[in-house]
Amino acid sequence: MRLDPRPAVVLAALAGLGVGALADWWRVAWAGGMAAEGTAGLSGSTGTGGLAAILPSAVLAAMLATLTLGTNGRRAVGLVAAALGIGMAAVGLAGPTPSDAVVEQQLVAATLGGEWSLTATAAPVAYGVIGLIVAAASAWLAARPPVRRVRGVREASGEVTDPLASWKAMDDGQDPTDDEGERA
Repeated sequence: MRLDPRPAVVLAALAGLGVGALADWWRVAWAGGMAAEGTAGLSGSTGTGGLAAILPSAVLAAMLATLTLGTNGRRAVGLVAAALGIGMAAVGLAGPTPSDAVVEQQLVAATLGGEWSLTATAAPVAYGVIGLIVAAASAWLAARPPVRRVRGVREASGEVTDPLASWKAMDDGQDPTDDEGERA
């Protein structure tokens, strides 16, 4: 049985989308201003300008495209998905920090606080590891050898006399009218 890497790519991309769009990559703590001290989370999608959500979404679109492509097309899309996975790994493992303007915009939404500090969580590292999984599975998709398929009509397995058996033989790719096993 031949394993297909596409389910692994799709599952990893969905996990990356969840970590990128929903998980808190940074914790913002504030003090002073109009409100009491507090903290709030800042998602990876917000902090990276949407890039943390766009990359896994593009991987999912690429895997959808592989369902209709031939071997060479799947290989090309596999290479593109591998590059997107490397991009996910770079975004997550590079330890990015959002710009001050993004943090202040989120801070204004939570409070009118004055001073703030930013602390990274483990989510960017998880996102980077997921990106490496996407890249590896996509490279596997691009590198695996094509499946050899024999096309054509199979030889009849014997006499077919009743009509239902004829239909079943045609469904199996056999020619029920071929009495001697010869192909037309």
